[in-house]
Amino acid sequence: MTAATLAALHTPAVRDLAWLLSSASPWQDSADIDPARLLGAQGWPQLLALDATPQPLLAYLAAHPVRRLGFYAERLLAFWFGIAPHIELVAANLPVRADGRTVGEFDFLLRVDGAPLHLEAASKFYLQLEEGAWVGASLRDALLLKAGKTRQQLQLSRHPAACLPDGFAGCEVAARTSGWLFSPPSVLATSLAAPLNAAANRGWWITCDDDWPQQAADSRWCQLPRLRWLAPALLDREDTLSLAELQLASRQFAAPQLVAELQVRGDGRWQEVARGFVTPRDWPQPALLLPLLARLEAA
Repeated sequence: MTAATLAALHTPAVRDLAWLLSSASPWQDSADIDPARLLGAQGWPQLLALDATPQPLLAYLAAHPVRRLGFYAERLLAFWFGIAPHIELVAANLPVRADGRTVGEFDFLLRVDGAPLHLEAASKFYLQLEEGAWVGASLRDALLLKAGKTRQQLQLSRHPAACLPDGFAGCEVAARTSGWLFSPPSVLATSLAAPLNAAANRGWWITCDDDWPQQAADSRWCQLPRLRWLAPALLDREDTLSLAELQLASRQFAAPQLVAELQVRGDGRWQEVARGFVTPRDWPQPALLLPLLARLEAA
């Protein structure tokens, strides 16, 4: 799905769903599933129809409220797997327990065009440090650690304690990873080297004291709440700010915040053209960063 097709969708949750199904993975892995398999032959017409009548999706989300972005993404995918005609959702968030403890959890067990599939899904956002490491804004996670955990999770169906539905023993495994990678503006134009994906969604990050990258003088801006981090934003003008207003607000950020630059399009709505994290001037804090770097070194 291209940016042009995503631009045809107006409902935020439908845009997020379409983005989850089709966006480029931040890193390359042999287990990556072809997004076309999850979309199916009717994927795009079905998303357009859902955008025109989004009440079933909105009711589903209201019935399963979440505050964490990862859970929101899982809810969107679960809804899709329940309505896509070529997919059967067999189980979601199925734990594997051994010796009284949980050793892992299947994100999704599906039948895609009749074939059993164990699918691991994740949406991740990482900032590039001067040392080269890619870390989460909270400094509790890193790209290398997540990639390793995903590979581990993909082996769950082979675990002796796994209680699988009929037909899933030794089934195909795959990952659907989405997300964004954020670099300092000075290196943003540098191509990503494998195993990072050269086609990954990219943005910038700065401290609140730095100059802000800006594509056009007449752009508008917004701060993106966490559950709006997935697909590029599409807003009405009254939901946007001037650059000066957002810069002033950023002086009060206690933690890194995701912001978006928007430009007006033909229908009068404001469409995201770039995004970035703005951090407090003391980010990354050594007390949080050093333990994370130690974990990366051990990995």
